[in-house]
Amino acid sequence: MRILIVEDEAKTKEGLISIIGKFTEYEICGIASNGVEGIRKIKELKPDLIITDIQMPEMDGLTMLRQVEQEGIPCYALILTAYSSFEYVRTALQLGAVDYILKPVDTVSFIAVLQETEARILKEKSEKIDSAHLIWSLMTCKPEMNEQLTRQLSIQLHINDRMEITLFLVKPDSIDQETADEMVQCIKERLNELCIMNFQVIHLSFSYGIVVLIIDTENNKHLNTMFSTCILPSLHHIGSCYCSYASMLGLAGLKGSVAELNALLSYAFVYGSEVILDKQMVEKLKFSPISYPMDLDNRIRKEIMNGDYEKALKTSSRFKELVIESKGRPELIREYTARFSSSLYNGAKEYDSRPEPLLIFHYFINNIIESKTKTELISNYEKIVNTILTINHEETDIDNLTILKVINYIRDNYSKDITLSDAASLVGVTPEYLSKLFYQQINVNFVVFLRNFRISIAKRMILSGKYRIQDIADQVGFKDPKYFNKVFKTVCGISPSEYKKVI
Repeated sequence: MRILIVEDEAKTKEGLISIIGKFTEYEICGIASNGVEGIRKIKELKPDLIITDIQMPEMDGLTMLRQVEQEGIPCYALILTAYSSFEYVRTALQLGAVDYILKPVDTVSFIAVLQETEARILKEKSEKIDSAHLIWSLMTCKPEMNEQLTRQLSIQLHINDRMEITLFLVKPDSIDQETADEMVQCIKERLNELCIMNFQVIHLSFSYGIVVLIIDTENNKHLNTMFSTCILPSLHHIGSCYCSYASMLGLAGLKGSVAELNALLSYAFVYGSEVILDKQMVEKLKFSPISYPMDLDNRIRKEIMNGDYEKALKTSSRFKELVIESKGRPELIREYTARFSSSLYNGAKEYDSRPEPLLIFHYFINNIIESKTKTELISNYEKIVNTILTINHEETDIDNLTILKVINYIRDNYSKDITLSDAASLVGVTPEYLSKLFYQQINVNFVVFLRNFRISIAKRMILSGKYRIQDIADQVGFKDPKYFNKVFKTVCGISPSEYKKVI
């Protein structure tokens, strides 16, 4: 708690500083000798609490509090007073002061009042902020804010350090807001149907996913099984998602636990999306060593150069068998598959006589790198292999050219107000067909691709340091800076200004 002291008497001032410094961990962020100086310090320092005398030169404490209230500056204040000035105290309390301290100051009573005031401030602040905002703040705050936010959240959710909390992290594969909202509603409905009490379901962001906190679960040891059998299947009806699970005591380790749950999700590559991942499952995994098959890389490039696609297909199948279907570490399988796919792409670009550009393969390779499951990786790998190496690829070429035309259209017009209908008219298909084709080829729909493309350009412009955020928003097709800020935070997990500071 940051405290501003407004007091003109040197002895009282020194006494307050001494008690706070010696017996508490509170920070004295500023000191003022009268109300005029106090108002300036309040505006400048934004303290959590003001301790002020009433009678001071230039401007007294009551006038200071009255002016602060009139200017709409939120603050909490403690009043220093003697018995003879109790009427002043009544006025101060009417102006929003939370309590008073009698002179001369008694150390024990003073510390008790400070602790009670801190608890009240935290409680009132937490009531003004919903759980989702508090948890999001806790996930992204600086280390020095962690303890305060944990206390605020504990007060709001009525959690103590001895309560067991069960945590589930659900990460939708789609970054569509409607899908996430539908999943949140589904989880809430199922938990209510199962008569589970005292829970929170919060969609933090697309980078974190949906956090489910079930509080005081010591007597319910079957929540993992219940979630797996009664809730996860319903979520998969809405859309593809991945889930991890852990338990903890109190909220002190919430930030670290959510980070660990997020790390567990990477092992969906091994187990698939139909199970709930936990630490014990991951610890049981044993991976086999694998190395990049340079001989297959050289062989397939030579086969593409010679136009021997049948042999190249067999070589690509051998790579799938040797690497993708191995028991190697997921990160190595992704890395090697992306590398081998790049060799296919580069070989086709160098030696293939077909006239169309192969830009679309960048998106397939990116999907391989970001694949959550082995099935997803195989799907994108086979799209690359089949598009390059199949003998009869006329239909595939048409679909690829359609997508390429749309991608080029987006690249040339992203700063303008473009729609799915505009893009569909350009390539002579219906919006519904283009949307379906886009998802089949790129694994995201047109709207999401356009949004991500614009945000990607925005990130580059922010990194350059040459543009204001408002100008960037306009140049990437967002006429409303507030909406740009919202979309950027949805995609990246932080605002444009925060991204600028982090980078």
